[in-house]
Amino acid sequence: MRRLLAIALAVCLLGFGTVATAQAAVLTLTPITLGNIFTDGQPVKFSLNTDAASVTWSAADVNGTVVASGSQAAASTLQLPVTTRGWYKLTVQAGTTTAQTTFAIVSPVSTSPIAGLTSNRIGDFENTAEGWTFYPGSEFPGATGSFALDTSDNHAGSSSGKLSANFGAGGAYVSVNRSLPSVNATSVSFWAKSPNLSFLTFRLTDSTGQVHQQRLSLSGATDWQALAVTRFDGGKQYVHFGGADDGVWHGPAKAVEVVLDKAAISGATTTTLNLDDLALNAPAGKPTTPLGDYESAAEGWSFYPGSEFPGATGSLALDGTAAAAGTQSAKLSANFSGGGNYVAAQRTMVPINLAALSLSVRSSQLSALGLRLTDATGQVHQQRLPVSASTSWQQLTVTRFDGGSGYLHFGGADDGIWHGPAKSIMLTLDRSEIINGGTTATVNVDAVTATTASSVIGAGTHFGQSWNAAPLPLVAQSGVRGTRDEAVWDQAETIRGTIAFPAKVTNYLQTLQTNGIDPLVIADYGNPLYDDVPDDAFNAPFTDTGRAAFATYADTLATQFPQIKNMAIWNEWDVNASGPSNKTPESYLALLKATYPKLKANHPGLTVVGGGDTDVTQVAWFEAFCQLGGLKYLDVVSIHPYNFLNAPEGLGAAIDRVRALIRQYNGGVDKPIWVTESGWYTGTYQSNVSEPTQAMYVARAQLAALGRADRYYLYDFMNDGIDLANKEHNFGLIHNPADALGPYTPKPSYVAYATGARQLRGATFLGKEFPGNGLIDQVFATNDGTPLRAIWAATGTGTTVTVTATGPIQVTNLYGVSTTRTPDANGKISLSVGVSPTYVTGSTVTSVTAP
Repeated sequence: MRRLLAIALAVCLLGFGTVATAQAAVLTLTPITLGNIFTDGQPVKFSLNTDAASVTWSAADVNGTVVASGSQAAASTLQLPVTTRGWYKLTVQAGTTTAQTTFAIVSPVSTSPIAGLTSNRIGDFENTAEGWTFYPGSEFPGATGSFALDTSDNHAGSSSGKLSANFGAGGAYVSVNRSLPSVNATSVSFWAKSPNLSFLTFRLTDSTGQVHQQRLSLSGATDWQALAVTRFDGGKQYVHFGGADDGVWHGPAKAVEVVLDKAAISGATTTTLNLDDLALNAPAGKPTTPLGDYESAAEGWSFYPGSEFPGATGSLALDGTAAAAGTQSAKLSANFSGGGNYVAAQRTMVPINLAALSLSVRSSQLSALGLRLTDATGQVHQQRLPVSASTSWQQLTVTRFDGGSGYLHFGGADDGIWHGPAKSIMLTLDRSEIINGGTTATVNVDAVTATTASSVIGAGTHFGQSWNAAPLPLVAQSGVRGTRDEAVWDQAETIRGTIAFPAKVTNYLQTLQTNGIDPLVIADYGNPLYDDVPDDAFNAPFTDTGRAAFATYADTLATQFPQIKNMAIWNEWDVNASGPSNKTPESYLALLKATYPKLKANHPGLTVVGGGDTDVTQVAWFEAFCQLGGLKYLDVVSIHPYNFLNAPEGLGAAIDRVRALIRQYNGGVDKPIWVTESGWYTGTYQSNVSEPTQAMYVARAQLAALGRADRYYLYDFMNDGIDLANKEHNFGLIHNPADALGPYTPKPSYVAYATGARQLRGATFLGKEFPGNGLIDQVFATNDGTPLRAIWAATGTGTTVTVTATGPIQVTNLYGVSTTRTPDANGKISLSVGVSPTYVTGSTVTSVTAP
């Protein structure tokens, strides 16, 4: 039998040749759509190359749950029936061969203009003119207390309002209140601080005289807390009385009252409550702050007779017979028959980071109105604003504060450079501007408004270094509003004295401009043509010649690319400036002193960003820099608060530490803080996070930073390599072009970032609420003024919150999936929330509580 089998086998071999080993199938997946990032309604297709007869496939979500699967005969494309927003991993099998890639579905990016809020400040507490009044709760006798300006503590400016209470002899509450200008506000925001209060009571009186009362929970922390009210006829323990008494808000608001309740104190009969930055907010075309609507005397404007030139008399009064907006304006009158040079209307203010100043003016007797703005250093910047002699209102806009007609400066830094923010404003009626040489004149002024910058969510990119331009469309699609990149000096100046930026810089800046993305461009690093540091790639300038050459390079960069509105001076000097510069604050300040004045003289609208990019371990370095006077040579302080071992909520404390140092060494005045690098890396290097955790942290970092900083830039947009053990290769939102999962394909963090960017586009931070169970409820006003809440738990697992609402709300999860929820018969909606933010949008929400 065996012999017969052997003969038969031999015959077969002769007939068919050698038996071949089975070959694995050829199988590759290639993106058809860049990065496999699709938008709603777009077919989810991939290019498929295989020599197998058929393939099977499955798509799993971020939790590993298979959401769709199937098989098909071999074809050049594979289309999936997946339509739900989110992040997915696609696995395709052909025989024993497997190919994988990732893909995402996101909503389209909005193209609507960025708007903002008009913030009418009704509680700066910088002077007593605002008209706040103490009330001892007389209907429940026994309580005593007081309300006064507190110059020892403030959230902004130089003082706050301090409400004190003593219930030792009885009573139920004390309060502070004031009447309000006529503003149709949609929200109220303010900051509060108390050593032992668990809540405060907030009352708004509407146009009918109806009082709407609700409770605002405090976190238990003894530092300043941001609070917001986005629903006036609702909220925790809402009650109403007086006026229409129908529980319906009838705007505008007539009065506000903040109540300190005895029941909010635990184990004591005395307490204090400090208040600051209380504002009525309403949607606006651009983020603005009225400085002079002159509807009441509470804004704090006062008359000044120009006493250094004696003889002038005059007055400042509210004029109900003329107004550019509202019902009245300010009328400034002057009489120079007894001498003098000018009179003025003036006011101080909580420092404001001005982008522009607008005002309406009417005078038939003047050829110009004088403007004086005092910056953070105390320097006065003075210019003439030409006007046409007319009885009609003229609107004037100022965008440069250290220039203009007849410009001069004095006091403070006295260097002719604007060092924001603005601390005070003065409008002058000058004798020399009276037409035909008269000695008396009047001018009406109205609608004095500061335009401020809106918040920006951005990302770090390296198009100025090694990245090609291919993923630029994905930057725009993510919802990024700003990028942080560079134009390296030694690549632009390869021949001493000749500066020519490479084409890649021109290309990426033009593409960003086309997509409406605001670039923050770093002027870095050194150049060995001037100062060569052996065995060091950064070549930090250490001679006067090198620093002057760096200043020329930075100035040329701003000149050749006028779309650059923000320029950073170096990247991480406290880490990257080896050699003779020795990474010291002194050497960095020397570079700023050579560069900042030149940039501001030639490009006054340019925002100069600096500060050494302090991280959480370099606070002492930054303090030394501040002590040296470094804050005078930058407009914005940049920080890199990396803390890989901790959750994003620690960003707040890092920002607060830097802000405290800025105030300490800048005369109590803030400067803007931008977080220009922050992130978490995936991969296998120590202290890594998983990809889903990175996604969760990215979203929470956006929220935590925008509650305290003006801008937040994630580091970075794309993985810089494919080595999982190299942390620098794994910070990105998308994969490297050489990644086995496909070029520029998304990580889960891309979708989480895109979701947050869409929710927060043009949003204004208002404050926080504390539903309980350790939850964070951060409150914003969206681009059109609609209230937005982001709710999450900093630690722990999932829980449930109860949303009380009078109508439908929109609920969006971390990966952009939105659902409309409608309250039950009791006006309640139960929501599951956890460590990933849940975004809740809708003006119908009255309160959010946890069990």
